Amino acid sequence: MESLRFIHAADLHLDSPFRGLANVSSKLRDTLQSATLGALESIVDHTIQSKSDFLVIAGDLYDSRDRSLRALVAFRRQMERLAERDISVYIVHGNHDPLNGWGSEFQLPPNVTTFAGNPTPNR
Repeated sequence: MESLRFIHAADLHLDSPFRGLANVSSKLRDTLQSATLGALESIVDHTIQSKSDFLVIAGDLYDSRDRSLRALVAFRRQMERLAERDISVYIVHGNHDPLNGWGSEFQLPPNVTTFAGNPTPNR
């Protein structure tokens, strides 16, 4: 039997606004606000280094119905890194990032499959 290797990630909440940072230094605030994008990059690095067959991202890829342009561009860049290595990506959105929000039709490389569904609206 041939082995299969994959990475599963969930609840990334890319580019989350991290409310309540008014009293921290600007350097720390910038670090925290970039943390989710750094986590995505680390996940992609690990997917590549471990020679995984595919990556599954399940639920709440983004933080809200309307995605930030920064998160969309960063996500596409990471998916392109996987495409260059012929690694597939399978996405199921969650209640924080339904399929019909702003940026939901942002073009992704052909290695990315997004499963349609009816996620509960963000409350």
